[in-house]
Amino acid sequence: MSDAPKEYVLVTEYFHPDTASTGQLMTDLAVGLVERGLDLSVYTGQPNYHASDTGRQPHQETHEGVPVTRIRAPQVSQSSLPRRLFNWGVFTVWMVLVLARDRTADRELVFVSNPPVLPPAMWLLCKLKGWEYTYIVYDLYPDVVAASGHIREGGVVYRAWAAVNEHVFADASNVVALGPVMRDHIVEAAGEDFDPETVEVIHNWADGESIRPMEKSENWFSEEHDLVEPFTLVYSGNIGANHDLETVVEAARSFQDDPVRVLVIGEGDRKDEVVALAERYGLRGDTVRFLPYQDLGVLPYTLTSGDVSVVSVDAGMKGLCVSCKLYTSLAAGQPVLAISHPDDDEARLVERHDAGQVVRQHDVEGVVEAVQRWRGDPDLVERQGRNAREAFESNYTKEQSVDEYYRLLSDAPRVRVEPPQGGSR
Repeated sequence: MSDAPKEYVLVTEYFHPDTASTGQLMTDLAVGLVERGLDLSVYTGQPNYHASDTGRQPHQETHEGVPVTRIRAPQVSQSSLPRRLFNWGVFTVWMVLVLARDRTADRELVFVSNPPVLPPAMWLLCKLKGWEYTYIVYDLYPDVVAASGHIREGGVVYRAWAAVNEHVFADASNVVALGPVMRDHIVEAAGEDFDPETVEVIHNWADGESIRPMEKSENWFSEEHDLVEPFTLVYSGNIGANHDLETVVEAARSFQDDPVRVLVIGEGDRKDEVVALAERYGLRGDTVRFLPYQDLGVLPYTLTSGDVSVVSVDAGMKGLCVSCKLYTSLAAGQPVLAISHPDDDEARLVERHDAGQVVRQHDVEGVVEAVQRWRGDPDLVERQGRNAREAFESNYTKEQSVDEYYRLLSDAPRVRVEPPQGGSR
């Protein structure tokens, strides 16, 4: 038997220079693992998220020491669900065909739950090849699809999908959950014979070096968009099917005559609905403002342009995902308005660190009360913002999370990295 170290392959739909949050996280993870000595390469596709900003990338390249292979699967613009389904299916089938030709014996695949058809395909491939795999659960399927209303929970499609997922979980060397509530949901979904010890909680992260607390008066983005004086709630991210922004817009009706602003930055399937709601109430352009996706280099300024960061998860999503925006909000050093189930991972984290306020989905009055409390108590805003940054530095930095992945994959002893020192608000 060969003494060569095991080879790892990270399979991800998104990777640098893609600007999707999954692509940024997977890029950080791959670079960090290679820097720590893991023999890892990446198999991915061409950029598709704001692809016009990046252009076509070479079939093979090295990114910061990471060997990257891009499959040649055709893609279409992801402007609708049918188009995304096409991309997911073609990407998955093409990836299976490419990896099936690989004759490496001692190999472990690492893959995320997106696209949702990828994990069952990678499970079957690994069964045929005799490879091990680590499954990183960003969204728990088929429950996310059922919660979004696309399939019926308990229906034929749901039950068949869930049955396959039990095998995907059972045969994994490692399963990574993004929070304790998600971990418990995975253990329940994985079936009676599943070993709960297989599941490891490793939080996502943000770039705490570029995203740092900043006073609005010193932020050019705040100045440019007249956000310095009004009390401002900022949502910056995907406006998708799993995000409850309607509650924030409804609450904004109570502040039409007050110096309060809601800034929504981003794109997504439900943006038109949220914009239409703001227009119906006569809020758009004054109390509620919308901006398109901003370049990645502007992110440190958009995230710190207001007084409070909004993190929203739609009803029915408890334990099914953990918002990536939570970690960028903590890094920005602002109080978090977490719109979620009170016992979900987002809510638990915010309350544990006293880093903001938690409001249930559709609780419009709860949002109004939270904003009024912050407006009437600047010291509370200051304290919770400081707590947010301190919580980030102590628990959710890139260095800490990548160390956890390295320990998990390489069986290395736990390493404690000193978090970078952050600035004050």
